[in-house]
Amino acid sequence: MIRSTVFSTLVCLLLFSCAQEPPKEAVANAAELAQWAKYKAEGWKNHGCELISDAEVETLFAFNGKEATLNARQLPNQAFCLRTWNKPDWKERETNNEKEGASWLNPQNRLVVQLFDYTSEEHAKQQIQNLRRDRRTTYEEDVPGLGEDALWSTSTVTLLVRKGQFVVNIALEVSDTPHDNLAKAKDAAALALKKL
Repeated sequence: MIRSTVFSTLVCLLLFSCAQEPPKEAVANAAELAQWAKYKAEGWKNHGCELISDAEVETLFAFNGKEATLNARQLPNQAFCLRTWNKPDWKERETNNEKEGASWLNPQNRLVVQLFDYTSEEHAKQQIQNLRRDRRTTYEEDVPGLGEDALWSTSTVTLLVRKGQFVVNIALEVSDTPHDNLAKAKDAAALALKKL
């Protein structure tokens, strides 16, 4: 009898608490938190393009995706996303590239976002330390103030940022001067880090 009374009381309390509508902001935040919790539980495989959304890319680089032919491609069973879109002067660049002896100008911008899950913070730290030690001529620049550790490679226009057990790899080609891509790569990495 006591068990059934306690059970009935708990059921009534649960129903009462569910009957009250939470504020709209709480519902939106709860949905967003549930989405990121799902990725943490299931991993980011096959969700690489959600680390930085199309809308975030358009805002970050100030362009209209439809007009610039924004294209996103993922790799199966990986946390990987390749986005390309036309530069504003893509037609002139293609015309230039057809001229004999002209220096080649890329008509497209490229953003690659890849997430590596090393399953432990210690393994992720070790990976960054190994790159710093063994491939310092490639990853020549430390990037302070981003994640828990970050390295930049001008030759591969790649930024690596560690947060916990994760390393975010951002490869970005929007500027014709390779090192000038670092500033926007840092902004892109900051967007992805918020979701980890």
